[in-house]
Amino acid sequence: MSVEKMYPYWTKQPKVLTAVIQERAALTKEFVRLFLDTAPDRLYLIGSGSSFNAAKAAAPFMEEILGIEAGAFTPTRLPGIFSKKPLVVFLSQGGSSTNMLAAADTLAHKPSIAVTGERECELAKHVKKHMLIGCGEELAGPKTMGYTASVMCLYLCALEAGRAAGRTANKKYSTVLDTLLQACENMPCNLMRTEEWFQEKLEQLKGIKKYVLVGTGYAAAAAAEGALKILETVRVPALAYEFEEYLHGPIFATDAGLGGIFFVSKEERKRLFTLAKCHAAYSGYTFVITSEEAALDARCLALRMTGAPYTEVFEFLPAPQLMAARLPEILEIPDGLAVFREFSKQWPTKFGHGR
Repeated sequence: MSVEKMYPYWTKQPKVLTAVIQERAALTKEFVRLFLDTAPDRLYLIGSGSSFNAAKAAAPFMEEILGIEAGAFTPTRLPGIFSKKPLVVFLSQGGSSTNMLAAADTLAHKPSIAVTGERECELAKHVKKHMLIGCGEELAGPKTMGYTASVMCLYLCALEAGRAAGRTANKKYSTVLDTLLQACENMPCNLMRTEEWFQEKLEQLKGIKKYVLVGTGYAAAAAAEGALKILETVRVPALAYEFEEYLHGPIFATDAGLGGIFFVSKEERKRLFTLAKCHAAYSGYTFVITSEEAALDARCLALRMTGAPYTEVFEFLPAPQLMAARLPEILEIPDGLAVFREFSKQWPTKFGHGR
């Protein structure tokens, strides 16, 4: 599937995320039932690619809401499960990744659930419990709405299970739910502003041959997924770092050709603006994405933000997603399907003809 097909799914995100929230009781009921039955002391979130990035984004939220440890792992690095009452979540939008199937078989003796975007998928045959993300079909290879819907789905699993188990007070539940809905309501405006920003910066963006995306907390999770999307589609080096980690070594790679995208959230706002200013002294490819309140000048992409850290994934990520969806067509970059097919002959990553 060609990368230009990403764009329609990018535009659907507000509607899809709102629908996932509205259908939360039905979507999460299997997770809630399993959570109540097992009363876990730790969550193990297993995913690959964008699903791994979604698991990393959701883990701290689930920890906070449920009051237990939650960790994200790739299926090729399965954790040693030492907790007495674990609960394993296999997150896979397509539900056909061969490494996920192997992981599910390895951990079949543990309480677990498959969370997928496909009702009929191979992973559901390997895990006793199954639930849907609620994003619907996404035929494009590089995912947009599937990623944000996966994060939202895991958030809602935590909220519904937390309330059902008496770990989340009704007031907390309502406040968080209202905040998530506010993020969805803000999204159409943010997508419009992102498109305007993209057109304004297009000539600069066309010249970038390598990228770094930097943020803190949940914004760092958005940076990781944004870098993956650019790497998959624009097919140039793209790396993501948490702010402090970026200072420990990667800054030495800063030069005139490095495109820097800085997600400036409430946390470390002053230092992130300073970092962007330092980057701009070496590179003309410097882009700041922040809130309306924090924007220093018209050069920033100023977004409507809730102020809650956990909604930053939905606020910051659309910009690199749009770059990934539009730049390949504009720059006439061929998609990577030929490379993917050749590699897949040696190392099949999908079961059958799954996505």
